Amino acid sequence: MNLDKISALPKVELHCHLELTARRSLLRELLVSKGLKLDDAAFQAKYYITEPMADLPSVLNKFFSHRDLLSSPEIVERMTYEACEDMANDGVKILELRYAPSFLSEAHDTLSPEALHEAIVKGCARAEADFDIATGLICTLQRIKTAEENEHWLNFALDRLDDFMAMDLADDEVGYGAGPFIPLFQRAKEAGLGVTIHAGEPAGCGASKNIAEAVTELGADRIGHGVQILEDLAVVELIASRGIPLELCPTSNWLTGAVPSLEAHPFLDIMKAGIKTTINTDDPSIMATDINKEYMALAAQGMTLEQMVQCNAWAAEASFIAPMKKARVWETPGPGA
Repeated sequence: MNLDKISALPKVELHCHLELTARRSLLRELLVSKGLKLDDAAFQAKYYITEPMADLPSVLNKFFSHRDLLSSPEIVERMTYEACEDMANDGVKILELRYAPSFLSEAHDTLSPEALHEAIVKGCARAEADFDIATGLICTLQRIKTAEENEHWLNFALDRLDDFMAMDLADDEVGYGAGPFIPLFQRAKEAGLGVTIHAGEPAGCGASKNIAEAVTELGADRIGHGVQILEDLAVVELIASRGIPLELCPTSNWLTGAVPSLEAHPFLDIMKAGIKTTINTDDPSIMATDINKEYMALAAQGMTLEQMVQCNAWAAEASFIAPMKKARVWETPGPGA
């Protein structure tokens, strides 16, 4: 399958962290504005992950490098608009962007949570006016924060129900269990928000149990990653029987060490096990990927165009964006399409 066919395919992106979408050109521009000069090798080493990282702190240091440059509402609005533009140019029609207000705003005294959020909303609105794309926002809570800290950010989202569609829980699922956050996600569900939980991502730690917990205890409608699901057939049966989609991110799963190689990603095996699979980028800038590269990697494994269409149909159905808004940009294939 060639890139032209994949580029022309209408796509849905459900799992993209906005904080890590800044274009290379924007990052370079911000460095120059701060009087910082890096040659290409140093720039690549500081801001990009192009091979599997040895440990989580190494990954987080790259994340912090990006975050530390996003110091004003104007920068955040531009980054948001350009992220939407890049997705639209790659054929994405339905785009969900998630961000953690705590992660971005705590690093900059000049960027209040309110101003940050307003900038993101403006960036999305401008993009929707310029491109054939529907966008929606997910508020991410951080496992490394306390339940009390995360309650503040849940309230932040509940005060902005016109903007946020769903809540997410991210960060280190090995060191920080989801138990303390169960009441928060119960409140989110009661308020009508969707729930997607990062779970079942790291290898070799029985992470599949976190997938089951995300569904049965936190009320997850979708699972972020879930790439380790095949290690427990009971969890496979649970997720398949409930029709809960996985937000799989092949390049990210390789670069974070969740899978041994891009070629060994179990995407097709998970799909064949009866799980609704979706194709996503996770952190497109920092991981030097885009949605078409993800499709090309799966095509190299033998994924067919028909299977890609099916993944997008599942993703469109599972998207938290309001049905009428989705319908303006997405045509559901008819029988036999």
